[in-house]
This record gives sequence, structure tokens and C-alpha cells, in this order.
Amino acid sequence: MMLSDWTALGLLALFSLLGMLFGFGKGLKFFTGGILGAIISIIVCYAVGGIIYNFGFVQTLLEKFRAVLESNGSGVCNFLLKIRIDIVVYYVALFIAVTIIRLITVKIVKSVVEINNVVLIIINKMLGVIFFICVLLLLMFIAFWIISLIGGSTQEWLYLQISGSKLKIDWLYEHNPLMTIIKAIRVEVPAN
Repeated sequence: MMLSDWTALGLLALFSLLGMLFGFGKGLKFFTGGILGAIISIIVCYAVGGIIYNFGFVQTLLEKFRAVLESNGSGVCNFLLKIRIDIVVYYVALFIAVTIIRLITVKIVKSVVEINNVVLIIINKMLGVIFFICVLLLLMFIAFWIISLIGGSTQEWLYLQISGSKLKIDWLYEHNPLMTIIKAIRVEVPAN
């Protein structure tokens, strides 16, 4: 086994131990709170914002908001209309709603899985291990993605270090789902 395999096994053992110690409830609360929670809320707003924006009642509310600004007719209101303040207000309200829903959901899930019952304690610990391993995998994909974006000798060095891994780390690097997204949206720049 290579150094990359031993490193991966060490990280896997560490994250499994953390998952067993903290459990699913505390792990979920940690990874969905603070700045990570805000990032999750932003991603959810981006994903569902366009769908909710087309709902009839949302359109009605936004039209009323624009009408109030138009009826004022001041320079400030015209500027706000020009920068589409209605969409800004919509996404701020959506962010607040998603954040509140996220906090309530995490609190409920944490409360349920941390009930002081032997069966639920075992389930909480097992789900914690699975959750922390998924977090490790996500962190690894993000690191691989950043190194791929850097490219050059750094990318070549990393690939040389993980090539032939018994744990198939090189396969994970080549099939990184984050790179699939980047490849799909990357625009080719035509040569001059």
C-alpha cells in the first residue's frame, strides 16, 4: 500500500471515531450551523429560487411591491426598480425562510436521534459514523477539485502520488462529481 492509502485509512479511522463520539445529531448540528449552514441555505435558495419565483402568489406580491415603488416616482425608487430590488428582496426573504426551516429541521432531527434509549443511541452512533465518512468524502472531492483548478505541476504531483492506489483514490480523483459540474459549465476560449 502507498502513502496515500495509509493517509486515507488514517483519515477514515479519525472521521469514523469522530462520528462515533459525536453521533449523527451533534454532527449534523455542527456541519449545518454557522458559516456552513449559511452556505447550505444559499445553495438551497439557488436551487429552488427559480421554481418558487414563478408561483402565482409570489408574482402577485412582487408586482404589488414594484407598483408601490413606481407610484412613489422618486429618483431613489427609480434606481431601486432599475437594479431589480424586487428580486433582491425576494431572495433575502427566501434565504431567511430557508434558514429558519433548516434550523427547525436540524433541531427536530437532533432531538429525535439523541433520545436516551439504547437502540436510538446505537442508531445515532452508526448514523454518525456514516455521516462523518460522507463529510470526509466531500472534503476530499473539494480538495481534488481545487487542485484540478490549480493544475500544472501541483496536479501532476498529486496524481503521481495517488496513481495505483489500492483504495482506488485515483479513480475517485478521475470521477470527481465536482469536476463533472465544472467540465459541463466550462466555456472553451477560442484561439486567436
